[in-house]
Amino acid sequence: MTKVLTFRVEIEGLEDKIWRKIEITDRRTVADLAYTILASFDSLAYHLYNIKYKDNIYDCWINAEDSPDYENLTNAVITKLSSLDLKENDTMEMEYDYGSPTTFRITYLGSKDLERGNGTHYPYIIDGAGRGMLDDICDFELKEIVDDIDKKGYSEHYFTPGYERTIKYDYRNYDIKGDNILLKGIISEIKNGYEIDE
Repeated sequence: MTKVLTFRVEIEGLEDKIWRKIEITDRRTVADLAYTILASFDSLAYHLYNIKYKDNIYDCWINAEDSPDYENLTNAVITKLSSLDLKENDTMEMEYDYGSPTTFRITYLGSKDLERGNGTHYPYIIDGAGRGMLDDICDFELKEIVDDIDKKGYSEHYFTPGYERTIKYDYRNYDIKGDNILLKGIISEIKNGYEIDE
């Protein structure tokens, strides 16, 4: 029977400020979990990623043969979550953008049976805090921005989430309802970006 897996995902160094609780079925791949994380944490998703679990590195498999760890890599795109044999409270680490890395701590919280007729409901964000990440800066630089916002009580930080527009970044403005409305469409765009050859 298909299971719904629950994960808590946190940005390293900001575990109490920026986090999500994600539900996803075990029929999805490790890559799908990565895309869900990138979508929900506001990433532009144009850098490489990998997920480390136990002794395995699940890679996005773009130029994987160029990696010095190639022999130890597993293709995240074809590895089902059901094959991981997860145990409650097992932890994983996801690294995104090897040049200016953001590290996500992923904790497996448990599973439940998928209720009949609810397969299209997932992935879904059931809880969370903090608006998300910023591309092209390290997680410790993001922590400095968050600390500055907390100290001042307002944000003076701007970012460019696409072409020809700049908006203010304030991590305190997280909209879980809006996140879920857009989530599946953004995941689909991210998946296409990583997996479909042009």
